[in-house]
Amino acid sequence: MDNILIIANKEKLKAIEFSRKLSSWLKKQKIPDSLKFAIILGGDGMMLTSARKLATKGIPLFGVNLGKLGFLAETDVKNVFSALKKILSGNYKIEERNMLEVKVYRNKKLKNSFIALNDAVIKNGKSARVIKLNLSINQKSITEIIADGLIISTPTGSTAYSLSVGGPIVHPATKNILITPIAPHTLTQRPVIIPNNYIVDVKIDSSLGDVILSVDGQINLNLSKNDIIKIQNSDIPIKLITIGTNDYFEVLRKKLNWGVRG
Repeated sequence: MDNILIIANKEKLKAIEFSRKLSSWLKKQKIPDSLKFAIILGGDGMMLTSARKLATKGIPLFGVNLGKLGFLAETDVKNVFSALKKILSGNYKIEERNMLEVKVYRNKKLKNSFIALNDAVIKNGKSARVIKLNLSINQKSITEIIADGLIISTPTGSTAYSLSVGGPIVHPATKNILITPIAPHTLTQRPVIIPNNYIVDVKIDSSLGDVILSVDGQINLNLSKNDIIKIQNSDIPIKLITIGTNDYFEVLRKKLNWGVRG
C-alpha cells in the first residue's frame, strides 16, 4: 500500500477515523505496482493544500468529500469503496488542470514564490479602504485599478472567490487566466479572460492601508508599496483522478444550483 497515500485533516476526528477504515480496506486489496496516487479526505480546503504539496511530485489526487461543498472531490464517503474498486481495476482517467505560478518581487529581487490551484488575490487587509494597483499584461501597462482588490484565477478557481464577485464560470478544461476586480471604483472595469500563456504583473501603488496577497485563500503575505506580483501559468499541472461519474455541469447544478429554477 506504499504507493497509495491517504491524506486527512488531522484536526477532524471524522477524517482520522475514516482514514483508518480506508487503510484497513486497502491492505486487503490487490494494488497494481504501477498505480500511485493520493486519496484526499476532506473538503475543498484539503484538496487545495494537497494540490500545492503534491503537484510538483506528479502524484494524482483522488478527492473524497468529508466537508460541505466538496466541489473538487470526485466522490463521497458513501461511494468511495465502489469508486476505489474501479480505480484498482484500471477504470479511471487522469485529468490535468492548470495551476498558477505566483512570484513576489520587492526592490527587483524575488521575495516569495508560490503555486496556486484556485487563485491569487491581492486585496486590502485590515483596512476597509480601497487600494490602487497597476495592471500590466505581457509587460504592457493595461490600466490602473482602484478597488478592494484583484483576483487572478485559473478556470478551476472561477467557481471560487471570483464567482462571488461577479466573475464568469469557466470550464476547467480551457486554457485561460481570469482577471476579476473586487468592488472596482468604476463601472467600466469588468472581469476579463486572457490566454494562459500571457504573463500578468500587478504593481502595488497604494500606501492607503494594508495590502495582502492571498494564495488559494490559505497562504497570506503582507505586501508593500511598489511590490510587483508576477502571475503566469505554471509548468506544473495538478493531476486529478476521475472515474467518469461527475459531469462538470451536473456538479455546477448540484453544488452551486447553477441553472436551477425555483
